[in-house]
Amino acid sequence: MKRTTLLVTVGVSVLALLALVVGAALANTPSGVSAAPVTATQITRATLGKFEAENNAIEVESGRRSADLAIVKVVLERGGSTGWHHHPGVVLVPVKAGTVTEYDAQCHKSVYKEGKGFVESNSEVHLVRNEGDVKAVLYATFLLPSATSPVGLTISDPQPKECHKQ
Repeated sequence: MKRTTLLVTVGVSVLALLALVVGAALANTPSGVSAAPVTATQITRATLGKFEAENNAIEVESGRRSADLAIVKVVLERGGSTGWHHHPGVVLVPVKAGTVTEYDAQCHKSVYKEGKGFVESNSEVHLVRNEGDVKAVLYATFLLPSATSPVGLTISDPQPKECHKQ
């Protein structure tokens, strides 16, 4: 049971990173702005099926449907932006290198440096930017419905009226 929970936890982390990476690659390019390069590379994807796991007060379950785990490496050059987007599942995103700033639809910002991370869920619209001086590297681990196409890991959204970040 412990090994299964650890594998699921690692898998969920990998999927979150994948979501961010694919999101960076597929999100809208801000209009009128020449965005710095953002690259997303899917590292792996696997079907977990239906599952329930818990260990040390951390619980994960797929509910009534099959879930996939996907991991994506996202590289944001200085000034790079993912564009406004959301994801169909839960995404865990550790920052491997550099610093990124995440903006929500109300333009609230959160800054994440190397060694920190964040969670994206509930179809929340957001944008991730590299406002630092060096390239940022993220690993999005996605936990998402198995029926989600590779292109569907990230869903582009229009820029919110409340936030002018791109």
